[in-house]
Amino acid sequence: MHAKANDQARRDLEVWQQEIKENIYASDGDFQHSVAFYLGNHFDSELSNFGERVMKELEPLVIENNLSQNLPRLETYDGMGRWIEQIVHHPSYEAAGNIIYSSRLLERMAKPGGLLEALAFMFLSSQAGEAGHNCPVACSAGMIRTMQKVPDFPKKEEFLRKLCQSSYSDNFTGAQFLTEIQGGSDVGQNAVQAYREGQEWRVEGEKWFCSNADAELIFMTARYDEGISGTKGLGLFLVPKKLESGEHNHYRCRRLKDKIGTRSMASGEIDFYGASAIAMGEPADGFKTVMENVLHISRLFNTFCILGMARRAWHIALAYAKQRKAFGVPIIQYSLVKENLARIKAENSALLASIFATVRLQDECDTRKRTDAVLLLRLLANLNKYLSALWSVEHIHHSLDVLAGNGAIESFSTIPRLLRDSIVCENWEGTHSVLRMQILRDILKYQIDRLFLDEVEARLSRMQGERLPSIQNALQKLKNDLELLKEGPGELQSFQIKSVVDQMAILWSALHLLNEGSDRASKLNSFDYFAFLHLNRDKVEYHQRHLDLIDGVLWSKS
Repeated sequence: MHAKANDQARRDLEVWQQEIKENIYASDGDFQHSVAFYLGNHFDSELSNFGERVMKELEPLVIENNLSQNLPRLETYDGMGRWIEQIVHHPSYEAAGNIIYSSRLLERMAKPGGLLEALAFMFLSSQAGEAGHNCPVACSAGMIRTMQKVPDFPKKEEFLRKLCQSSYSDNFTGAQFLTEIQGGSDVGQNAVQAYREGQEWRVEGEKWFCSNADAELIFMTARYDEGISGTKGLGLFLVPKKLESGEHNHYRCRRLKDKIGTRSMASGEIDFYGASAIAMGEPADGFKTVMENVLHISRLFNTFCILGMARRAWHIALAYAKQRKAFGVPIIQYSLVKENLARIKAENSALLASIFATVRLQDECDTRKRTDAVLLLRLLANLNKYLSALWSVEHIHHSLDVLAGNGAIESFSTIPRLLRDSIVCENWEGTHSVLRMQILRDILKYQIDRLFLDEVEARLSRMQGERLPSIQNALQKLKNDLELLKEGPGELQSFQIKSVVDQMAILWSALHLLNEGSDRASKLNSFDYFAFLHLNRDKVEYHQRHLDLIDGVLWSKS
């Protein structure tokens, strides 16, 4: 009897394992719909092929590479005692990289108007977690975007060609070294110096958090004029790993960071000793270039990446809940399990709709179809990065809950690694408080809220249906709260902005989930539950209404 019970439980787990190994594109009808809604069906077969590879090839490699014994290590001297400065990766790292870069993601985003196409592939690769490569991909993307905009410099075309190659074994990868120990988010405190030596720039000093530490090309901030304080005195410089002579450039990695997540990707502390550098445009424009290109594009990539992680965790948890039995029935039949999974699905769907619409607007701006959206996009990138990170960590955490004690076991599912990776993504490219305060400054300085409200109202005017009042009511509440925010004293504004930012991000997400739901029943069901949770929750009808909405999210057919 005992053995028979064990056998049945293992058979159930085998069914679960088979389901979560299915093609993550072909099995996700809502994501397919989002792609078709914005991009048509031009890339359907490529995305399906890549989705198959992510599950069948990439995920096993990433699991192997993330084992403690296979993590990157720093070798500073060879057997003869000669300095070699080499970060050594397990062979599975290169194999995983070749799969990710084979999607031609960077080649796609390098074309004006190709960013959304590229990020559709990023969403799939991120379902294997950061995977040691998705952060470098984002860094390379910001580098490509910047190089395309600044004036010519030596080897520019060669660097761009190498960055866009679809093979990790042959390409160049990029890195962004902004952080210094005394600065952190306060980049204006950065002290690494840039100075002229003849016609060449050199950089000197210490960078504290250097992800993709073995990149072939580095973007870094450095103070080009000690007489100019704050961010105005920072230039943006390109530092190649190798000099023209083939020798290593003049910098050294002290040590690798021991991180909670993204452990397959080497992050370190690096000292620069007069390293050869190339200014990216005029040094006086350096910080502006960083904000408008490097950090901006990284925040869009970060959003897709963390939403992909959360989507994967949800799929694993849902499939498990269908097979795992407790007290005689599959746990998916219990209301609290259903509520947890339905909330994750509805919120993830809304956040994905939000970033799809935002990146579509970015592509329109990049191709000059919209010429009025640069400042608005700055706000939207921050809103998307903020709410996707805030919620997705919880989504992955509560997907792990569904697996109960098994959820904590690293070898049982990939959710523990996804959770650890998501926590790092949450803090990259601006913490929640940094993003809130940046939005507050932009509201007070540029009236960026007016741009947002105008855009929402313009889009609402093109929509119709019985569900619009919930968004219109939320819009009016936001307008009222924005007025109160602007009237309040400075210290109080720092607290008020938390609610305002939440409302703005939720409103933009709801608007675009409803828009996508115009021809997709499952998205309308997700919208209804999302609106119930965040726009117009009626506590009087909470119980029965809640159950109906949950069932609609989990079991709807399009």
